[in-house]
Amino acid sequence: MQIKYIDDLLQTSITIRYKGHNLTIDRLVIDTGAAHTLLSSDIVAQIGIHYENGDRLVRSFGIGGEEYSFRKQIEQVQLGGFIMNNPFIDFGVLHENIDHINGLIGLDILKRGNMIINLHRMEMHPTFSHHD
Repeated sequence: MQIKYIDDLLQTSITIRYKGHNLTIDRLVIDTGAAHTLLSSDIVAQIGIHYENGDRLVRSFGIGGEEYSFRKQIEQVQLGGFIMNNPFIDFGVLHENIDHINGLIGLDILKRGNMIINLHRMEMHPTFSHHD
């Protein structure tokens, strides 16, 4: 899969599936410093993902300070040739000053896919193609 270098950030796309609906999300930062993937709750609302009773609330800390999100199990994440079934993904509102990105791909997905990031070729690929 191709990596884009935009605004000094490595960006790519993923496709998620929730209740039978697929959504491809662009402008996601590949963030090896983030423990968990975080997707914009505004973007995923179009396929019915929103906070519901029983969803876990998550508090995280980063350069931007303290953030709150909710964690929900979805049917599938596809990142290039890597497919992850039934993952728990974090959803929330991103900082106002980073409205040009739709989320972060964190180590929860990058490590499960054992992703190889080739900065010379600006490509990323898993060492295997399917994981449950």
